Amino acid sequence: MKTIGILGGIASGKSAATAFLRDLGAVVFDADKAGHRVLEMPQVKEEIRARFSTAVFDDQGNVLRPKLAALVFGDSDEHRQALADLEKISHPRIGQQLEAARKEAEVAGAPAFVVDAPVMIKAGWIGHCDYVLYVDASREKRLERALARNWTENEFDIREAAQEELEVKRQLADIEIPNNNDLSQLQAAIRTFWDRRIAPPPGPRGNPW
Repeated sequence: MKTIGILGGIASGKSAATAFLRDLGAVVFDADKAGHRVLEMPQVKEEIRARFSTAVFDDQGNVLRPKLAALVFGDSDEHRQALADLEKISHPRIGQQLEAARKEAEVAGAPAFVVDAPVMIKAGWIGHCDYVLYVDASREKRLERALARNWTENEFDIREAAQEELEVKRQLADIEIPNNNDLSQLQAAIRTFWDRRIAPPPGPRGNPW
């Protein structure tokens, strides 16, 4: 089983690429969803309450993610420290879920395991990947997609600034997947990668990348 990491800028099409890989038979680990599960853990809630106060909790004791996000995403030193503190709480637990899911996929005989995690580099999970794909789209196209999701341009810039620079992600990738046009371009590139690197179809094989 091969482990595949997905990198790219915000709204580049990472989720679409992941969905195509899932359709081809890969098991996908969604780190964002795992992060949501982590925020429901009693010990995590206790640590978040100690660091960020009860202001980020609702009346039922659940973490209010928008309020927490407002404290950790920004361009001030205070925001950056808050994000680092939250990551110290959440990343190890998400990593445990990732490793458990990877082992489960391997036992089940999955041909590939996909790590869909914006923090993959920062958390060190990229080191477990056999292949890293970089989904490439222009800032103009990515902003257009983000605005369609009801983001503001300021929110887009703040979230992107909290991640590694795009060129860093590009350099760490093995293969670039273009996604400036319609999804058929992305789907074709993913299929080519899959056929050459993960599960070659029977019959004559082309030259590998």
